[in-house]
Amino acid sequence: MQYYISMKTLLSIIAILFLVWVAYGYLASQSKEPKFTVLEKKAGYEIREYAPYIEARVTVSGTYHEAQNNGFRILAGYIFGGNTSKTSIAMTVPVLEQKSESIAMTAPVMEALTDTGERVVSFVMPEEYTLATLPTPNDRSIEIVEVPAHKSAVLRYTWNTTAERVEQKKSELLSYIKRDGLVSIGVPRGARYNPPWTPPFMMRNEVLVDIIK
Repeated sequence: MQYYISMKTLLSIIAILFLVWVAYGYLASQSKEPKFTVLEKKAGYEIREYAPYIEARVTVSGTYHEAQNNGFRILAGYIFGGNTSKTSIAMTVPVLEQKSESIAMTAPVMEALTDTGERVVSFVMPEEYTLATLPTPNDRSIEIVEVPAHKSAVLRYTWNTTAERVEQKKSELLSYIKRDGLVSIGVPRGARYNPPWTPPFMMRNEVLVDIIK
């Protein structure tokens, strides 16, 4: 016996699957992020003032995507139990009962290119932690750094990231800063806020650079 699906039914199924994909992408992207205040909106970017936060960083080599994947894997291992602590804590997601702690996932995942061509990939730690209360990483390549309050110029864009596109956006941001007579500090950083299965048009990506203002 053969069954046939009408075009209307097929379109309805596609529409439902698309809506589920969008809803799942939205829910999966609701992670905490560093606190900031938008000080000013400029043509092409905005200026934010960030409150202090703590980062877990790792320096990796390879191509853009190799470095991203390796850095993410190492840092994910840390927040999902690859750490030592005498105290166990219960987190909302996930909840793990073991000697090592589980740290809630936050956004964004940030990267910056060093002078030697390596990349620094970092996770922002949940705000309830301090340097004293964060568990120590098992992987000694991970560095825990306290980032002081600072002002950043931020350019936001969507769709997927490639090495070429990220560098293009960094160049755009630096050109805007130069146009507006601002002074940048250090090198621009890339930031990704969404898991890879998020619909591309819902992706939130940014490039940031600290400024003197």
